[in-house]
This record gives sequence, structure tokens and C-alpha cells, in this order.
Amino acid sequence: MKQTLQLIIILLFLSSSIRITAQNDLGLQAIILDSVLTKDANAIVRSEDVVVHINATNSITVSKKRVITVLNKYGNRYTDSYEWYDPSKKIKNIQATVYNALGKEIKKYKKKDFKDRSMYDGFSLIGDNRMLYFEHTPTQYPYTLIYECVTENKSTAWVTPWYPISGNYLSVEKSTYKVVNPKKIALRYNEKQFKNYDIKIERNDQQVSYTMAMIPAREPEQKSPVFDKLVPNAWVALQDFSLVDVKGSAIDWQSMGKWQYDNLVARRDQLAPETIQKITALVQDATTDREKAKRIYEYVQNKTRYISVQLGIGGWMPMQAKDVDELGYGDCKALTNYTKALLDTQDIESYYTVVYGDTDKKDIDSEFASMQGNHVILNIPDGEKDIWLECTSQTAPFDFIGSFTDDRNVLILKPEGGEIKRTKKYTPEENTVTTKATIHLQSDRSFSASITSESKGLQYYSRYLTSLKPKKDQILHYKEYWDYVNNLNVLSINVNDDKDTISYQENIRVNATSYATKAGSRLLLIPNFFNRYTNKMPKYEDRKTDLVIPRGYVHTDEYTINIPQGYTLNSVPQKKELETIFGNYTCELEKVSESQLKFKRFLKIKDGTYPKEQYEEYRRFMSKIRIIDVSKIVLKQQ
Repeated sequence: MKQTLQLIIILLFLSSSIRITAQNDLGLQAIILDSVLTKDANAIVRSEDVVVHINATNSITVSKKRVITVLNKYGNRYTDSYEWYDPSKKIKNIQATVYNALGKEIKKYKKKDFKDRSMYDGFSLIGDNRMLYFEHTPTQYPYTLIYECVTENKSTAWVTPWYPISGNYLSVEKSTYKVVNPKKIALRYNEKQFKNYDIKIERNDQQVSYTMAMIPAREPEQKSPVFDKLVPNAWVALQDFSLVDVKGSAIDWQSMGKWQYDNLVARRDQLAPETIQKITALVQDATTDREKAKRIYEYVQNKTRYISVQLGIGGWMPMQAKDVDELGYGDCKALTNYTKALLDTQDIESYYTVVYGDTDKKDIDSEFASMQGNHVILNIPDGEKDIWLECTSQTAPFDFIGSFTDDRNVLILKPEGGEIKRTKKYTPEENTVTTKATIHLQSDRSFSASITSESKGLQYYSRYLTSLKPKKDQILHYKEYWDYVNNLNVLSINVNDDKDTISYQENIRVNATSYATKAGSRLLLIPNFFNRYTNKMPKYEDRKTDLVIPRGYVHTDEYTINIPQGYTLNSVPQKKELETIFGNYTCELEKVSESQLKFKRFLKIKDGTYPKEQYEEYRRFMSKIRIIDVSKIVLKQQ
């Protein structure tokens, strides 16, 4: 299809009387694109030039010029036609120009043509970040956009990094990033994933530059490392910096953490005397610090709600604890700081903790101290084991974090300095779902069933929020979860969210028509009613990335199947067993009596990173499970 599109463009070009003007000297015609760049691409970065000019420890000027050709509608997301600003960051110049496939100018946007709006995220109460942006609705593809912007920022604690490849299906003709440092201010650099790319590096005592060219588009691969670990990127940090007029200095995490503690967290824990008295009364009969902490955490959950407030030293400083106590709301920073202040009243040690929150695990870089993270949680040392609290959640159990912040490096802020720790990693044996069912199969091919299930660990995390939905949405959840069962009716739902044991128990009653298949006098059915692996993993001729299984789990299923009167199991299938380095699987069917069968299934998946050469072995393992899970048995009429 892409080749046809290029042919049409060429024919239009040859038949046109348009005289190619000086614009085409810029190489903006889409018809001259190299096939190396168009293959698998939705967009092509023709050129990108980023110049970071360090004027002083409290002033940085960033100049950007980006030329991108968008090949189809899926490439529009890479135009990056916006710029944010706040009281410390000014947009000095911004403009954009759009060209058609032949390099002819279509539209020019000057600064006055850009729209200005608050960077409201849908849940923030207030913030001072704003955005300039323009909206271009393409009428044909391909088109080319030139975007230029110059900003000046008085906050230098965070410096624009180099990310030449910003996504999949994006190729790069040329990208250059330069740091100009005429005053020779002490800088630190962090270069990642450079070894797999041909990157030209130039350094002297006043500047450093990175250049790379002719990078083909990447296609995503299932079960691969997170994108940031696959593409080159470079970070810069000033040893002496400023964050909204607050001066700082750091060379490692100890000094960076101390600066953050002293300037962002310290002295924001004051509480009213009556609040302290209330908390003291709340925990007076608790016998351990753990029990006291649990009561205080649940007190915060019942008293407050999460609302983002992006103010206070660039959005990095939490609200005062006494304000949260009075208002009853706050963002992750405020609620964490408030919980910490309440714990302090009972002399319970706890630490404000900076983390990258995402279901894709992302670490605070332990080797490069800088302003990092997008979320805050609370750490309570408890002997050899740490307690981690997600203070923004009104529903999460005490000492439980889910897949949003599990198993990653975080920054603990202490009065004496910063410390890198790792949050809890859940083992496969902790992430469990145990399901039992009693099933009554009828001769008309229908069935009814009572299902009980218990989920723990991260399996709990993925399920317990269902109980907070309206009943109709809960019914829809189960119908979608068992979408391979046609004509499924959910008759009743009873759940128990046990936050003390962190266990979610479900009791579900269902029925369905036409489940079994009639074949003459026989009934054919799949005995695995309620836990089938249905994903079909792709096969790669030349896998490029390692295999990553981010989280392991264990599923155990046991169903009692009562078969219709007058039918018997034709033959008992052989027990299926699979054993690999990725986990193990067993599936068996027992004939308990002429009228009753017992189905058992066990699946354990081990987390880990495996060489790319082992992906095909894992794919075959999961493919075999998918086939066995839908294998049928024959019930013969007596």
C-alpha cells in the first residue's frame, strides 16, 4: 500500500506544472524518501536539532528545530506540536510550517496562531503549568511539518534530554543534540543504549554533541524490554542548579536527596494539637508500631481523597500537613507527607519516597543523581522488611503496593541524604488465583455453575477494584473475562475483599446455553470452563529484543463436573504435563464416578529476562497451553 502511495505521488509530481522552488532545496519533498526510512514507518524525522545553551546555574536556553514527514494518520502523534511553560519557563519564539508531499507550503503558524491553555490533566485541582499548541488537521498524506521553538528556563534542576527515537514505527534521517557550556559550569552526563547505534560524539571543554542518522523504524515485539531500555538517550545535569529560585548542588544521590529533603519536604509536617491528640487516642491500645501505622494509614484513607495540586517549587513541594488535615484532600506528595507527619507524632520512622509510577517497571537511575520520578509513596522500615504505603489510594490494603510501583529502584529522602532502595518484588507463589467450581451439565448442552475464587498478591491487585464498580459493570466484567463461553448469564455475584489478609474472594453463579456440541448421540465439550489461555503470540523470524516476563504467577483450578444422566465419559484423556525454564503446566481429567468428573489445571509462570533466542521456546510453551486448554472430551450416551 505504501509503495502504491509513493507511485501516485510520483505521477502527480511528473504531471504537475508546478515549478520546484527553493523550498525543495530543503529536501521537503516526500517523493525523495529513502526506502530504508519508509519501511515500517508511520512517520520520519527528517532532521532534529536541539541546542541546550547553559547561560548560568539559573538560566538555560533551549532551541529546537524538528522536520518530520508524516506518512499516514498513525504518524500524527509524532508531530510534537506543543510546548509547555510556567512562571519559570518562558517561550521566546515558536512557529510551525506545513508542506505537502511536493514540498509546497500549505500553512504557516506564528506564535499568535498557537492556542494557549492550562495543562489540566482531568484530576488536578490547580496548577500553574500551561501549554502553547496548534492543531493541524491533515487532508492528505504524506505531509511535512517544520516545528521551531526557543525557550528560556530559570529552573535548571532538570535539563531537556536527548531522545532521538520517541516511539515505534518512527524512523530518523538525522538527529543532533548539542550542549553549549561557555562558562564551563560543572556538568554530569549519562549516556544510555549507545553501543547498539552509530552515534557520533564530539566533546571539548565548552560543549558536547551527539549525532546519529539513517535509523530505520522499529517494530514492537511482544514481551520485550520497556522502550526506554531499547533506544539511545542522553541526560545532562548541572552540579550547581536552581529550581524556581531555590539553589541546589548535587553530585550523587546522597547529596541530591539531602537537598530535596531540606528544601522540599522538611518543616512541612506541622499539625494542630487536637489532631495529634486524636491520633494518640486512635493508637493508644495498639501493641506494635506496625499496628499503629496500619490504623493511621486507614485513618488517612477514610479522611482524605486524591486531588492533584501542581504548585509549590515547580510542583515538587507537598502541601503543608496541617492544610491536608483541614481540607481533606491532596496529591501524592501531600498525602504521603501528611501520613508521614501523623506517624511522626507516634515516633514511627517513615520516609518520603520518590518513584516512577507505571505498570511498566521503571527505575530511578541509581548511577545518575538528578530530578527524577513522577510519583511519591511512603517507606516504613520494619526490621529486615520494608513497609510500603500507597497514600493516594482510598482502597489499597496496608503494606500493599500493586504493579504501579512494585519491584523498582526508588529514592528515599532522609535528613542525612538520599538513599536508593528497591520496592517489594512479588514472587510467583505470592501472585495466586485459586479457583474451584461445581458444574452441572445438561443433556440439552447447557450448564449451570457455582464458582469460588481467591486471589492474592498482584492477582488481588488486578481484581479487587471490580467490587467497587456498579453491579451492571461487574456483570459485564465477568462476561468479558469468560467471553469464550457463548450465551453466558451471570446470576449472582458475592465478593469479599479481606484487606487484613490481602485476599479477594469471589463467589459467582452462572449458566449458559449451547455450551457442549451435539454429535449424533454424543456430547463434545471442553472441560476447562473458566480459565483458558487464549492469546496467540506472534512468531518472529529475526527476534531483536530479549524476552521479558515482568511478573510471575500461579493459577490453580479444580472443577467438579456433573454430567447428564444417561451419559458416560468415553475415555479418560492422558494427563498433560509441560516443564520449561519459564514455568510448568499440568492438566488432567479424572473419572470420579459414572456421573461425575474432576478437572484439574495448574500453571506457574516465572518472571525474568531471557535471551532473545529463547523467545521461540516460550512461544511454543504458551501455544501448547492454548491448545490443551481447549481440548475436548466425548460423553457417550449409554
